[in-house]
Amino acid sequence: MGNKKVSIVVATYNQEKYIGKTLESIVSQKTNFEFEAIVGDDCSTDSNAAIIKEYAEKYPDIIVPILREKNLGMAGNTMDIMMRATGEYIAFIEGDDYWLDENKLQKQVDFLDSHPDYVACFGLCQIVDANGVRQEDREQWSSFMKEGGEYTVEMFQDYILPGQTATSMYRRVAYGALQQKLMEAKIDVSKMIDRSQVLCMLSVGKMYNLGEYLAAYRYVITEGSGSWSSQNDFYSKDNVLKYLQGMKDMEHTAEVLGLKLNFDARRVFELNKLEDSANQFSKEDYCEIYNQLVEDSYNKKELTGIHRKRQIKRLIRKVVGKN
Repeated sequence: MGNKKVSIVVATYNQEKYIGKTLESIVSQKTNFEFEAIVGDDCSTDSNAAIIKEYAEKYPDIIVPILREKNLGMAGNTMDIMMRATGEYIAFIEGDDYWLDENKLQKQVDFLDSHPDYVACFGLCQIVDANGVRQEDREQWSSFMKEGGEYTVEMFQDYILPGQTATSMYRRVAYGALQQKLMEAKIDVSKMIDRSQVLCMLSVGKMYNLGEYLAAYRYVITEGSGSWSSQNDFYSKDNVLKYLQGMKDMEHTAEVLGLKLNFDARRVFELNKLEDSANQFSKEDYCEIYNQLVEDSYNKKELTGIHRKRQIKRLIRKVVGKN
């Protein structure tokens, strides 16, 4: 560690089925520079750590194993690995995803080296299932950019991301430029991962998507699979409220960083989704979600008006159905 051009951050937990594929896609990278992969196993209960050790023994110049005896959680694990990174650039990949292009790192380094005003570079991603079979229907509805080009705050406001985590590469010096701002604003830097990280980085520089498929995002919702999706990507009261709080937090962060951000259009989308799924919730849970939407909204009149119309339509359908 210490003389690498790129530091790869790999946060993983209980992903014995997938971590080998992830690490193989890392060590297979072809570059004209040295890179390291700091792999943090968050006290897994399966054979995840053992697989990481095998790769570290086979590729000691690339794989840096961090095998924890105490679970830190996803955010804590990721932040600790990031603090250990010394490369000029930082690339992220989770332990169930993998890279498709053996020149992924080289292409992104070439772009960032020649574009000093950009702080991050991304690519397109394929969505695959547990067996690595591509799910093109899910790609159509994903929130990631579908083509290459400049990434903007307006895209972020539309809930579009510049790329999936495994396609990302950031300029490490940009974190230093951002850290003081966040500390002065009393923003918890430990939460600056994924979507929040994209927002914060937009305040210090530009971002670009190369328009090439660089990684595969494994979308697995089977319980106990070890994937992020299995724990977070389902429609429930707790997940919806967590999601709404996340939007409010990001609006506050954007204001502090001098960016204009308003998620009201997204709140209208969530209101309509709530109405379409009203039978899935108890009356109490439904009201809690709705009240949170109204409380967070900048334009409460618009949101309550839409809600009133949806309620009337639902009542009419019920009356007509009885007749």
